[in-house]
Amino acid sequence: MTPVFKYIDSLLTSAGIGESVMMLLSTLIVAAITLILSVAFYYALLRPLSAFVNKKVEESETIIDDILLSPKIMRAVSLLVTSFLLGALLPRLTFHYPDAKHGISIFCRILNICAVAYLLVLETNAFCQFLRLKNAQRSGVLIIRNILEVSIGGIACLLIISTVLNRDIAYVISALGAMTAVLMLVFKDSILGMIAGIRLSLNGMLKEQDWVVVPKYNADGRVEDFSLTAVKVRNWDKSISTIPPYALMTEGFVNKQRMLDLGVRQIKRTFFVDVNSVRRLTLDECEPFLGKPWSTDVDFSNGPVNLSLFRRWLRHFMMSHPRIAGSSPSMPMQVFVRELPATPTGLPLEIFFFIECLDWEEFEEEQADFIDEVTASFPDFGLRLFQTLSSIPNHTSSLRPL
Repeated sequence: MTPVFKYIDSLLTSAGIGESVMMLLSTLIVAAITLILSVAFYYALLRPLSAFVNKKVEESETIIDDILLSPKIMRAVSLLVTSFLLGALLPRLTFHYPDAKHGISIFCRILNICAVAYLLVLETNAFCQFLRLKNAQRSGVLIIRNILEVSIGGIACLLIISTVLNRDIAYVISALGAMTAVLMLVFKDSILGMIAGIRLSLNGMLKEQDWVVVPKYNADGRVEDFSLTAVKVRNWDKSISTIPPYALMTEGFVNKQRMLDLGVRQIKRTFFVDVNSVRRLTLDECEPFLGKPWSTDVDFSNGPVNLSLFRRWLRHFMMSHPRIAGSSPSMPMQVFVRELPATPTGLPLEIFFFIECLDWEEFEEEQADFIDEVTASFPDFGLRLFQTLSSIPNHTSSLRPL
């Protein structure tokens, strides 16, 4: 670079230009030449080379090179090479202004750090995209991506600060130690979210596209995005609920994805029975139930309780559902009817079983039909559902055979 400056200086001096103007013009001319050569190097060599690599990548049958050597990444590589070239040439432009060499050198180092960080971020995103393609159910890919991006950004910031202050990076880290309290306050959500995200991912508790229910945040739907600071859930009504990851760990949530993976949906409902309608049946009232497949173990001679008969019939009705889910030793599908402790609103009777139906609309129809049939069958056993209306007649419904 020195011979170039001397040659241009001699031309400008012979043209009768003063020394101060000559120094400025000489620097501008060499800077323009450097910029033109850098642009020519980028478009004449690096861009065609990137296009050649992209063509070879497209011709290959593997997927990993299509992701890790994508056109966007190859452009970032070209920019990185160009930034290193400028880093080597720009400080030499201070031939007439040696005092500016230090500042130009710092600028070039920062440019190189940013170019390297940009390339690493793109490669991180590509690597995480490859992991998600290999296994769509892999948990924690988004968290891994966010952690790596934050780490790359943090290291890049430390290196830039170290370059600007002209200090060793260990000195910068030790100086930042005094600001730990402030940093913890500013980045509290990110730190808590990162820890919670790691725990959620490593324990397999949550991943993208899981069906989760978080009542406190009115969330009931699919996980759409999982980052360090927020978990976005697209609810079934198409709204978006945003939840801090650490809130899921501290307050809990329900993940129903495993149920969908098994191809089943749960029907769970509680009926409140009026305790005044629970009584023993007479022999005449028991006659319609004799010989039924669900009443073979009932001792009708002692006057069975109508609620006990109803529970047996209800379990048989559940087991007879045409779409009831089958059980296996490794994954039993519970089917039960249970009584809960009595409340001021009646005696709770809870049903619980699974059916093989994943379509939402179809499931709601199946569930509604089943609930309607159960509700209509209470009077057949002389039972009443509790309700707060004052106009309920105080008598026992007649029995009819099932």
